[in-house]
Amino acid sequence: MTDLVTFCIKTIHRPQCCAALVRSIHQHYGNDRPSIHVLDDGKPELRFSVNCPEEATLVDQLIETEYDIGLSAGRNRLLDVGDTPIVVFADDDHLVTERTRLPDLVRKLDQHHDLDLLAGLSNHQERPKMMRVQRKTMRIPHGHYKKRGSIRWCHYVGNCFIAYRDIVQAIRWDESLKVEEHWDFFWRCKIAGVNVACDVSHSFKHEHVDPPGYQRRRPEFQRAALQKHGLERVIWR
Repeated sequence: MTDLVTFCIKTIHRPQCCAALVRSIHQHYGNDRPSIHVLDDGKPELRFSVNCPEEATLVDQLIETEYDIGLSAGRNRLLDVGDTPIVVFADDDHLVTERTRLPDLVRKLDQHHDLDLLAGLSNHQERPKMMRVQRKTMRIPHGHYKKRGSIRWCHYVGNCFIAYRDIVQAIRWDESLKVEEHWDFFWRCKIAGVNVACDVSHSFKHEHVDPPGYQRRRPEFQRAALQKHGLERVIWR
């Protein structure tokens, strides 16, 4: 998969999590693994390369930037430095397992002409969702509009997905949004006509870890995201 797929990991202040994800990719795919690119925008003493030097040698490209450029900017940078036609995105505290079956997920993306982005589950969560706006309220309920076998076509999926690089490069993440970037990304995917789906037979393992000194800044960025789209609120049902 090295010349076909790049596993893109944006990490900050969770070096052991990033290391575990990198090891899991090598463990499950060996010589047939995807390329692994890691972007780290953490403080020097919490860098992946400093705390996990052995695992840092297992990646194909390690990008270290100035502090806290944000998830959106980091993911855009990862998109731009690689050249494989397919990219994989997952949070740095996810793991590849025997249930991920990444080669099969790539094959399914390739064989369906009406797929641009295909997700797996995060544990048994992050099931397919729809998106719609009613009276300045964004609603994101569970659901899908088409299914074929284990694949569910929808508007919104979780943070474990593969996609065609050029499609995601056309959408990109809004770098002004360090959080609340996920629904904004998929709403713009819907508007652009991107074919999004989730295969409920594939999954990544998720063990959430808060980075040291982590502070949630969601209200600040939520206001910015709502204002951007002329909305008053987002409801997850």
